[in-house]
Amino acid sequence: MKKIALLLILSVFAVEMVSAQRGEVRRANRNLNRGNLEEALQHIQNALKDESTMSNPETHILNAQILMEIAGSEDPQFANLVEEPLIDAFESMKKAMELDTDNSNMLDIQQTNLMLSEYFFNAGAIKYNENNFSRASNYFLYSYRVSETFGTIDTATLYNSGLAAELAGEIDKAYDIYLQVEEMGYDQPFLFISLSNIANSRGDEETAVKWISKGREKYPDDLDMIFAEANIYLTTGNIPEARRILEIAIDRDPDNHNLHYAFAVNYDQMSRDTLFTMEEREFAYNEAIKAYERAIELKPDYFDAIYNLGAVYFNEGIRLFVEAENKLRKDMDFRAYEKEEVKIKEIWLKAQPYLEEAFEMIDAEDENFEIVLRSLRELYMRTDQQDKLEETNQIWKEKFGITDDEDMEGF
Repeated sequence: MKKIALLLILSVFAVEMVSAQRGEVRRANRNLNRGNLEEALQHIQNALKDESTMSNPETHILNAQILMEIAGSEDPQFANLVEEPLIDAFESMKKAMELDTDNSNMLDIQQTNLMLSEYFFNAGAIKYNENNFSRASNYFLYSYRVSETFGTIDTATLYNSGLAAELAGEIDKAYDIYLQVEEMGYDQPFLFISLSNIANSRGDEETAVKWISKGREKYPDDLDMIFAEANIYLTTGNIPEARRILEIAIDRDPDNHNLHYAFAVNYDQMSRDTLFTMEEREFAYNEAIKAYERAIELKPDYFDAIYNLGAVYFNEGIRLFVEAENKLRKDMDFRAYEKEEVKIKEIWLKAQPYLEEAFEMIDAEDENFEIVLRSLRELYMRTDQQDKLEETNQIWKEKFGITDDEDMEGF
């Protein structure tokens, strides 16, 4: 009789323990409905410590719901309750699905996962707008993975994850995601541009051209795609092919200042490439000037075009100066050299208004400020404009804190 009584006591105790843990779940649910998230979290964590309730999928579903509410709350008192509430919710829902072997909780699981996917997407969008691209990519990727659980293939969200990863500099991750999206047939021209750019950044020019060519086949009239293809050829040194592509683009959009700028950069590079003949380089030099002028005509405040046009003239003057110096050393014809000096100075003076305008446009904190100021100082020095040289020397000293003599040794 004593043994039977003891067994009865133990059975009652076990029932009371199970009832107590189920009570924790009920209290967690009640506090969640009342908005008492800290209390709800504490009760559900207690429930998850017990075998009887942690093996129930409903416990994990409720845990995920509490975590989502914490993640979405704007109340600062809940901000530090959990470090990554959405990721913890994701793991909790995985456990719920694993435990729901008879699909008795399938509807609750699907509805909760649908909400979780939206929470992840919204978190990704927030981080993206904050320029926290790495975390944005992770959240978008989680959103996609959750959407898979209820049968949705959200390629747009997966693409967003790849784009954010690319912006974060996580190139390998971005490339792998883009490959998945491309295999799914995602309809987005920039997908092929990104695949090509990443391949090109890895030094794989053949694959870069393959991707951009595939994109051009699929989107033959897309100007961004045409521009991207030209850029690939520019960066790989295939200037004639870049020029051909840019001509197509300009024919289709003649008032696009960016296209004229790209065209100018193309010819600018060609004019300085010694693999071309002098006749070809001279032709490219003149075409670069015309294209930069057209870009500025279309966009009068186009800093890059304005500075580059000044640099084109200045660099041409340097090239001719070096040639004249070398020729003088050979034939010692000072009269011919003096004539060349006049010509060279005229070219440098053509650069002056553009370099001065660029200097007026640029902020002192801009990373290109030093380059523009240095160009002007050298121009004034080479054209004997002492007053202006002194002015720019003073600006240089105030900005960079070194003496004129120390810096001018570099010229």
